[in-house]
Amino acid sequence: MTKSTLVLLIMLLSLFNHSIAKAQSWQAASHYFQSELSELGVVGGSAMFIADGKVTDSLYFGLADKEKGYMINERTLFHWASITKTFTGIAIMQLRDRKKLKLSDPIIQYLPEIAKLHNPYDNTADITIEHLLTHSAGLRMSSFPFKTQSWQPHEPTEFSQLVAMMPYSEIKFNPGSQYSYSNLGINFLGEIIKRITGDSIESYIDKNIFKPLEMHHAYFNATPYHLREYRSNNYAFENGEFIAGGPEFNTGVTSANGGINASIIDMAKYVLFLIGDQSNPTYERILKRASLLEMWQPKLNTGVNKSRHIGLTFFIRQHFNQTYIGHTGSQKNFYSSMFINPEAKTGHLFVYNTSKLIPDATGRAKATTMPIYKEMQMKLFELMKK
Repeated sequence: MTKSTLVLLIMLLSLFNHSIAKAQSWQAASHYFQSELSELGVVGGSAMFIADGKVTDSLYFGLADKEKGYMINERTLFHWASITKTFTGIAIMQLRDRKKLKLSDPIIQYLPEIAKLHNPYDNTADITIEHLLTHSAGLRMSSFPFKTQSWQPHEPTEFSQLVAMMPYSEIKFNPGSQYSYSNLGINFLGEIIKRITGDSIESYIDKNIFKPLEMHHAYFNATPYHLREYRSNNYAFENGEFIAGGPEFNTGVTSANGGINASIIDMAKYVLFLIGDQSNPTYERILKRASLLEMWQPKLNTGVNKSRHIGLTFFIRQHFNQTYIGHTGSQKNFYSSMFINPEAKTGHLFVYNTSKLIPDATGRAKATTMPIYKEMQMKLFELMKK
């Protein structure tokens, strides 16, 4: 056996052992995720690992609908909540690249109604599109803080309702001076997109992101008739039992903030786009790679710790001496996570359809699934390392 042949065999054996280790790590993570959530009574969920330009591993467990007995599978349609914000951010960057706007533009240029906001700093005209993208405009978190009754809509249904709340809405700090997560600010971006293009945020994202990526099972709000059998219900733990929240709900004027429903397979197409592939010209036509990389530059510390930052709608996290880019989601009893490692070209998705809240020592609601959620993220981050 020649020396070069021996070296090649050693390299192949190393790759083989590495592949086995990765497979075992995925099996351990997916087993942990399913068993721990099932132990808490979570009705159903899914997880996926992306590497080498494809989905390499997936998990489907439990039920999409307890009453109908529908099992979770690759076609199940979940609500992805705030992961939607990254789509809205990409939409803004598309318009920026097409010279339709500048990130430095004052939003009052597009939304003169914001002059009605109560601003003790007297600099409302200085709030820019970039401030909205980085959650640094000083706006409150909730789009609908005045909801007090169950019969009231899940979210405001018209932008005029957001405008009506503006005189009672306060700018909490000097715009640009710090980070404070704001659903309201992202919904302002959705309205800006509508006023520039003439398309609602739902229509714009469908035309300019869903369709080019062939995300045929991704949509906003009401499920298309031909897909209804795949729609996951959602469940909340109340008075000792799980109560169905109903598969359909309207995110109204807040679609830009958290309106996307999709199968995990379709969301994997989005993750592959974020990871990138120079041989796929469609990705560059959707958004230039340089613009995506710009979105992933840290702008502000999120206040959690020094290893976590916000870029332009994307969060940047540091673990294992690696950088992870992505977003999480939580709405209407759905919980989701989406992150990529740009250097290793790996990514993950996971989602489940049940909320189990119990009061903590202070009386505030605490999600008992969150320790599992966070641990699953860390297991997947380790698996995503280069």
